[in-house]
Amino acid sequence: MLFGQRGLETLAMLMIGDGLLALASPRRHVSVWRRGPEPWRRFLDYFGERPALTAGLGLAETVAGFWLARRQTQQRQIEEQA
Repeated sequence: MLFGQRGLETLAMLMIGDGLLALASPRRHVSVWRRGPEPWRRFLDYFGERPALTAGLGLAETVAGFWLARRQTQQRQIEEQA
């Protein structure tokens, strides 16, 4: 397995936090990541110009993070019962 339980839990926390930030302030959140090569900046400009899309993706990332965290909790409960 690429990630252990702690790694997946950490990934879930990062996804939830990043998703909520994108949902709360999409343009500002995109601008934080707008550093680096020109192709990367153009890619991020696409999302900066479409805040509703960025917020929607943030919501999806938040939901996926909650799902991953919940899955880890359920898996631990199954392992503890065994």
